[in-house]
Amino acid sequence: MNSTSIKVGDKFIKPELPDIIWVVKRLVNLPGLPPHAELKAQGYLKRMVTMSREALADHRLYHRIEDS
Repeated sequence: MNSTSIKVGDKFIKPELPDIIWVVKRLVNLPGLPPHAELKAQGYLKRMVTMSREALADHRLYHRIEDS
């Protein structure tokens, strides 16, 4: 997966924690750092993380899932 193909609304899971679905809420460009994405755990009020888009594109770390 190309990190530039990641967009708001995309959903990901971590292979070791497949019960938590992470949804891209916004794309972030931080000075001096690679492009990032802000993710929110679906079904949790305050569980959020900012992750590099390169890490999201790494299939060993995250798997993109389709809406069911």
